[in-house]
Amino acid sequence: MLNATDYALSNQRDAWLRHPVLGDPSFDAFQRHPANPLHRGAPPLEWPVNGFLFRDPPSGHWYVYVGHYARGYGADGGASSRCTVFESTDDGQTWTHVGPIFPPEPFYFEGCASPAEHAPDVSLVYAEGLYHMAFDWAAADFRWPNFGSSGVGYAWSTSPRGPFQRQQRPLIRNSPDTLILNKYNRLYATTLLKRERDWLLLTLVDSGPYFSWGLVALRADAPGGPYSDPVPLFHTEDSRYQPPLMEYFPAFVHAGYVYAPATSVALNRNFQILHCAPLEQAHRPEAWELYQHGSLWHSEPVEHEAHGIWGQTLSGCVDPTGVLRVMFPSRDSAGLGSINLAARPWERPYREHGLALSGHGGATLTCLRCAYAAFELEVELQHRGTLALLWGMSGPLGADAPRSDATLHPLCRTSHYALRLAADGWRLERADTAGAQSTLAQGAWPGAEPQRLSLRHAEDGTFTATADGLTLWTGTFTLEEGRLGLLVEPSSWVSVSRFEVAGQALPTWLPWLYTEALLGAGQSMTDWEERRDPCLRYGVGAISRKDGARAKWNFHGTGLRLWLPRGLVEGRTRVALDGDLLAELDLSADSPQPSAPLLCRSGLADGYHTLIVEAERGGLVVDVLETLGLAVKESCHTRAHLEEWLAQADALVEQIQIRRGGATISVDRLRGEDGQALEKHDEQFLRSHGDTQDREEP
Repeated sequence: MLNATDYALSNQRDAWLRHPVLGDPSFDAFQRHPANPLHRGAPPLEWPVNGFLFRDPPSGHWYVYVGHYARGYGADGGASSRCTVFESTDDGQTWTHVGPIFPPEPFYFEGCASPAEHAPDVSLVYAEGLYHMAFDWAAADFRWPNFGSSGVGYAWSTSPRGPFQRQQRPLIRNSPDTLILNKYNRLYATTLLKRERDWLLLTLVDSGPYFSWGLVALRADAPGGPYSDPVPLFHTEDSRYQPPLMEYFPAFVHAGYVYAPATSVALNRNFQILHCAPLEQAHRPEAWELYQHGSLWHSEPVEHEAHGIWGQTLSGCVDPTGVLRVMFPSRDSAGLGSINLAARPWERPYREHGLALSGHGGATLTCLRCAYAAFELEVELQHRGTLALLWGMSGPLGADAPRSDATLHPLCRTSHYALRLAADGWRLERADTAGAQSTLAQGAWPGAEPQRLSLRHAEDGTFTATADGLTLWTGTFTLEEGRLGLLVEPSSWVSVSRFEVAGQALPTWLPWLYTEALLGAGQSMTDWEERRDPCLRYGVGAISRKDGARAKWNFHGTGLRLWLPRGLVEGRTRVALDGDLLAELDLSADSPQPSAPLLCRSGLADGYHTLIVEAERGGLVVDVLETLGLAVKESCHTRAHLEEWLAQADALVEQIQIRRGGATISVDRLRGEDGQALEKHDEQFLRSHGDTQDREEP
């Protein structure tokens, strides 16, 4: 196809939307070990879902320390969680189960009347002739959600096979009354690191009902402590970009840098990120950078990976040949944990072409960060289960709720066309703005289930779909500008080797729901009321139950439009972009006014940004943030788009308070039907989108 772009090439990976809840179209280059799984759970420890990969510097042998849990992580008086070690003396080709790392006798920490019965998750470092270990522990009387009798311990051994001797003084003893950033109160899942002059713990923290996780750093002169107070590194309170629901454990060191991978704990967990920092500066939050955002991991359609990556993220180690080897956990089709191995060249994280996307407990959704009207699409793929090719997408995006195991909000399934693929045939569908599905056509496959599909939607509305060169259907229906995407249903998987689109790529706005802002700020729904109101852009949003509330959208894009209604709350709202104050908005009104874009920005660098809204006085209402996707060469900001935008805003934005360069001005009653006013703002809008400076537009 002429003037076409193949979005299945890895150099186009940033054209795709990736998100901790919606999903991650991954271009990663990992290859599985042929002998997977290394281990599979069995009663009473059905969930071996954590682990640590270690290469022994003196011998070159490999070790996997596996954390075994009862199903559901059940610390309920049942089977004790524990760690056992597997060893390979032939460079990872074959493995032997050595056994438990700790002696069987009961062990008591100082000040504990109950023995430390649970010790599943560990990390290891070799230094000064010893093997130093940090490990999670919980006493026999530990019960969720009361976690006071738990923490992090230290042990050592003269052999990576163990047994390890535990220090009686714990490195960390959790207390529900001790809060970090007034939110986080449980420390667990720790990586122990040796530096030139000190020792460092990188420890995961969680926040209970806020469904927010973070990573903290603690320093000591000796591996057994005592350690400093925790210094927060990553957390949802930060004004920097920080995807929500990310659990960090374990980190690894390579070439003087420490790398901290993290996995989403949404219903599907294949979205991963990777932060890094110079090892000697890793206790400083400002030393860390986002090294890789998604495209870090994909699942394979095999029985022992039925749940995708599950438990913790991958545990990595770069070997002397420059290969990144990883241990990763999953769960099989019966729900039993599995421990597996994979590898890729460290310097080549991506395959040349081809992306993978999978749904496990829930559906997975992705789309291009640009739009098309008329288009031709050539797709080559392999798949299992049910998936859909989407186009004309204009519906909102976001999670169903701000919590772990979050999945697609029902509104994600609105406003699109779809060609749905299943083993027994195909179906051409239209989803309206309410999500109601109508079938335009359907049928059985003319031959074997296809691996090559072609879709063409012409400017006159004519649509043609073919499969392996055979026509499935041709007809006419309304052409609608929108995004192209993929929807993979639960227990389904797709590998796409070609996604070639011909047509004019257009800028597009991606609407993010209120749940994205609450999730991004680590908010508990006990502090918010979900509000269904026609004044809200999609009829649903949230209003704070407390004063001083805060919400945060993390986004990848080049511009934004903040939609808020007036009159649902009284008070003023502060808005900050990437930590800098952008505006103060007065949301008071005599009567409720429909949501409108009260604040706009364009010309942002195509990177990762945050928009934080915070109640300065009174309550806070959270509606929709639209983010501008890819910067494309030919702008779609024409007069027609401006007229549509002003109509959506109801052309009645009253007293928009705009903070520009320290001065405050007001714009009164912009009326789309007023030709003179429209011409003025048309010119202003187009002129402002020609530069790269921050701006507000009504």
